[in-house]
Amino acid sequence: MRSNVAIGIAAIIAAALALSATRLIQQFQQVSEQVIAFIEGVHAWLQEHGAMGLIEGSDDENGDLASAAGDMAGQAMTYGMSAVGALASIVILIVLTLFLASSPALYRGGAVRLVPPDRRPMVEDTLSALAHALRWWFLGQLASMALLGVTVGLGLFLLGIELWFALAVLTALLTFIPFLGPLVATVPIVAVGFAEGVQTGLIVLIGYIVIQNIEGNILVPMIQHKAVNLAPALLISVQVLLSLVFGVMGLILGAPLTIVAMIAVQKLWVEHTLGEKVT
Repeated sequence: MRSNVAIGIAAIIAAALALSATRLIQQFQQVSEQVIAFIEGVHAWLQEHGAMGLIEGSDDENGDLASAAGDMAGQAMTYGMSAVGALASIVILIVLTLFLASSPALYRGGAVRLVPPDRRPMVEDTLSALAHALRWWFLGQLASMALLGVTVGLGLFLLGIELWFALAVLTALLTFIPFLGPLVATVPIVAVGFAEGVQTGLIVLIGYIVIQNIEGNILVPMIQHKAVNLAPALLISVQVLLSLVFGVMGLILGAPLTIVAMIAVQKLWVEHTLGEKVT
């Protein structure tokens, strides 16, 4: 039943993306242009009010900062391509997870046959716990993606922002990455909001903060408490570490790999080796 719900949500998202792929690509390009314009505008405002002088300090430091700014601008396209690759990786991971969730017994049975018969009950118990935790985590992420995507898109549409659809899709996809994803999504949302005016930008920023807090503190914990209690500090540390080693894919896989590691330790070591029951 739960896997059918997840598949249904993902199918609706995929169908919507497929029917409007051309428009979506065009809007993504416009969003990237407005983000760059927003960053340049902030830089110009800081220069106009003398804040850059306080930050930069001496003339030599000005030259160093200008050089650094030039390097950052030169890497903008690289970051843009990395963002496209990250979104594609998220979509592929979601599709792969749906296949695994649709028939977990098939894959679990094959893995159990690889271990000696006397160890199979322990492995079966561990894999069942892993499947349960990952299933609920994935369902929670899908619900979170749907909530943020729909509410952000609806709010921007009501404010008359033309790029609401691209921002809604971008927010939904980035929300698949816990904690860091919604934070990254703030940048294009705020950039496009302020492009419409300061008042609109402030409304968008405050609204997004409220929606994101409702999603992060109410909805997702209600769903994922049946999976595993992930400590935010631990998860963010794993995400940063894996992103440094494996790049974007490490960041995306940080949460599910943390869940796998925690469940494996609880089952294989704490319960089956130490004999203590994990509640």
